[in-house]
Amino acid sequence: MTTATALKVHLRVLEIHRTTLRVVMLRPQTPARFSTNHFHDTWHILAGSDGAALFGRLLWGLAFQRHPGTLLLIGDPHLVPTPFEADPPDPILVIPDGLTSVDDDALRALKLRLRRAPGAPKTIRWHTFNMPAALEREGERREWLRRGLRAGLPRDRVPRVGIAQRSRERMARRAGFVCFTAPPAILREHALGIYEMHTWQGRWGMYHPIAEHGAHQTWGFDGEFQLIPGFADGVSAARVARREVLDRDSGPLATHDEREAIYRHQDHAAIRLGEARRKPR
Repeated sequence: MTTATALKVHLRVLEIHRTTLRVVMLRPQTPARFSTNHFHDTWHILAGSDGAALFGRLLWGLAFQRHPGTLLLIGDPHLVPTPFEADPPDPILVIPDGLTSVDDDALRALKLRLRRAPGAPKTIRWHTFNMPAALEREGERREWLRRGLRAGLPRDRVPRVGIAQRSRERMARRAGFVCFTAPPAILREHALGIYEMHTWQGRWGMYHPIAEHGAHQTWGFDGEFQLIPGFADGVSAARVARREVLDRDSGPLATHDEREAIYRHQDHAAIRLGEARRKPR
């Protein structure tokens, strides 16, 4: 999953409400998995290190698309329950602002069309030209910022990348999709930050805020990309814990009390999964 080779993705061209949508999707054989949740009034896209690398590359390529109606969809089979309480995820839709515009009626029609008769996809190459050079420049910029802050430069005097376009960046649940909308410059900024997360070696997770809003000391975020170390194992343990606590694998979102019970049981489920994995075959 390096930036040196082009990705292969699927493209479906669909007519929705007299508008042509070019829906970019992952191929079934792509191994990365994602999940979503809404916690502390923030929408989260959850993944492991492979998902961070892939999502960063997808955002970078999307920022350079020129065909109106292009958008990125991450759906089945690349969605899994959350690694916390195994709540069901929502499909993820990334919309390049200024290139593609869809209202909620169009999103509902798109969801129905994909479920009933999506049509045969076309395989295309998803290029990430210039991303390695941009990653290098971003590292130099961050070092400059760190030096400026250590030298006493006030935070409000440190230039912010893309600040003039922040009002065009949004993240919300719309028509059953977790939708992230941003102009190309912001997509490129987040692409670099999220891609770099895949090298994280810490025991605990880390996050990259997106959909920033507010001013001065009241900055907030409508969304985050959250890297979960051991993401796949966490999903497996959460599924086992949910099934044993609630006697079901799926269904509606867990209540507060159900979540607490699943959290308490999840460590035991993780230990059993680890022991089963270590047993000789």
